[in-house]
Amino acid sequence: MFLSLIRKQITILFRSPTELLILLFMPIVLITILSFALGALWEGENEVSKVELAIVQQDDEMQQVDQFLLEAKDFINRTSDMEKYLQHMLPISILVEQMETNEEMKQFIHVTKLDPEKVEDAKESGEYAAILEVPKNFTYDFLSSIYLQGEKPTFNVYLNESEKITSTIVQSILDYYQQQYSLASSLAQSGVPTNIDSLPKMEITSDIRTIDSQQEITSSTYYTFSMTVMFILYIASTLASQAFVEKYFHIFDRVLLARIHPLTYLFSIMTATIIIAMVQVGILFTFAYFIFNISFAQWESFLIITLLLSIVVGGLAALLSSVNYRTNSGEASNVFSNAFVSVFALVGGSYFNISSLSPWLAELGMWTPNGAALNGYLKIYQNASMVEIMPNIIHLSILAILFIVLAVVLFPKRGGIV
Repeated sequence: MFLSLIRKQITILFRSPTELLILLFMPIVLITILSFALGALWEGENEVSKVELAIVQQDDEMQQVDQFLLEAKDFINRTSDMEKYLQHMLPISILVEQMETNEEMKQFIHVTKLDPEKVEDAKESGEYAAILEVPKNFTYDFLSSIYLQGEKPTFNVYLNESEKITSTIVQSILDYYQQQYSLASSLAQSGVPTNIDSLPKMEITSDIRTIDSQQEITSSTYYTFSMTVMFILYIASTLASQAFVEKYFHIFDRVLLARIHPLTYLFSIMTATIIIAMVQVGILFTFAYFIFNISFAQWESFLIITLLLSIVVGGLAALLSSVNYRTNSGEASNVFSNAFVSVFALVGGSYFNISSLSPWLAELGMWTPNGAALNGYLKIYQNASMVEIMPNIIHLSILAILFIVLAVVLFPKRGGIV
């Protein structure tokens, strides 16, 4: 009898073309429209903005080279070859040259040379991700540290704390060049003829990959998952409304007269909802696989999240049915589909990435069925492990248990219309 009740619920839905249109065709249309309409905007959000780097030099490097050769004439023979050799050892010149001539690096870093008197204004403006301030006599002290056993000089780097990512990029590049000219200094002190330009250079390429070879989240990927988890919620209100119609026409009374326990009828609604939800997700994911080439490599993890989400939706359908039966009205289903689904979609990130707006809302969204599932799908798509999606599994499990328990408690044990 339980299987017959499930089959009855599914058959009634399949006889409603309007409902099937909303549940299956509408999400496909929205996924397609949003993927193409917002694709350019979405890709634009993933572009790396240029890093603004300001360089302030207190002295002219070539003048300091001349000064060094003049004062070190007792130790170094001044020849044209020696002058060229020293000019190729100047770390700041090499750094600027690499950033201004390397085509790949020019795509990500823009170098601005500032006058010393403008450095304070530049710090206060926040215009630059980093400011490299080269103190007076830096070049002279650098050459002296190699040939005259002087102390190694240092330059000052001011990082913009409001631009953590870009300032970190600059810091990494400067650290690399510091290691580079330190190596050149050590080699020169050891009598090995070399220059900074001959050492291995940092290479920056435009082939950007995320950590652990994560898949890039495109607009089609995001909206496939976000629209799927949103429209699955409509199944709950649809089945709950359908169940109330059965009560209105005394079908529920006939079920009770056949000595079928009321909870058996309730769980048939929930089970039918789970089956329909699984089918809906399967159809939408198949569409996305063939049309947008979205990968479902970790299909076992996708299946776990989908099953849990379907159980949550089944619990929701049972809860809405219980409220409808308890109040002798279909308003609970209507309010849920017209209002609550939109609220869940907003907080859960179905319309846009809510975490970019508010971390607090993103955390709240994890306690909505669609938000927890969407976050889980995106993690799995980016090759997350089972441990990483465990919070999503726990949240969905808690919601499923909560909805089912409330549905059982509220469901009436007798029929009739008050």
